[in-house]
Amino acid sequence: MIKKAKINHIISNRSLINIDTISTLYSNYPDDFINWCEINKVKPPKINTANGFALACMLHNPDSYFKREECSKIMEKFNFKTNDSIQLFNKTDQWGLYSSKERGIYYIPLPYKISPKRDMRMNFTFDGTEKDKNNKIDLIKQNIKEDYIDVSNDEWQLGHKNPNSGDNSDNNLVLQPPIQGKYRDDFIFIDTLTKIPTPEKFIKDDKNKKSYYTIEQQKILYEYLHSKFSDMTL
Repeated sequence: MIKKAKINHIISNRSLINIDTISTLYSNYPDDFINWCEINKVKPPKINTANGFALACMLHNPDSYFKREECSKIMEKFNFKTNDSIQLFNKTDQWGLYSSKERGIYYIPLPYKISPKRDMRMNFTFDGTEKDKNNKIDLIKQNIKEDYIDVSNDEWQLGHKNPNSGDNSDNNLVLQPPIQGKYRDDFIFIDTLTKIPTPEKFIKDDKNKKSYYTIEQQKILYEYLHSKFSDMTL
C-alpha cells in the first residue's frame, strides 16, 4: 500500500504524455540540462540518435511521464527502429543521469541528479581522504539498495545459472532481481550476486581489448587447459 501511494503521488505531479504534442524532432537538449552535463562531466547520447530523442522527449516534457505504449508510439511516429523502445527511455543511469524508479513509468526527476551507477563504475583512485572513500562507498550502497534491496519480491525472477549448459533442472536455477536479466546470456552465475563471463563473452571482450585477465593470468589458464585436454583420451 505504501509503494502504491508513493507512485500515485508522483503521477499526480505529472500527466501521461500526449504524443500528439510532440510534432517535430528535437534539435537540442534544454539549456539547463546542457549546463548540468558540463558541470558534472556527463556525456549524454547524441540527440539525433534513438537514445538521444527518447531522452529529449523526457527532458522537454518535465510535467509528463511515459509508459510502454507511449514509448513505442513516439519511436514509431518518428521512424526510429528499435526492438524494445523501453530500453531507450530507462537506461540513462548507465551513462550518468538518474532516472525514474517506478516500474513501467519513465521520466527524468528534477532537479537533475548524478546516477550512482555511473560513479560506482568509474575507476576509484584513493586520494588519501576519508571523505572521498566514504562518498564512493555511499554510491555503491545506494546502487545496491536500488537494484536489489528495494526491488519487491514479486519482481524477482528465475534465471539459469549457466545459460549454455543445456541443464533445465532446478539445480541450474538462480533467483535474481530484474537488473541481472541483461547479463544472463553472457555470464554464468555462481549465485545471485557472483558471476563470471561465458567463454563466448570472454573471447569477445578479449578481442575488444577488454580482457578480464592479465596476460600472465591467461597463460596460467592456457597451460592448465592445454595440460587437461592433452591428458584426455579422445
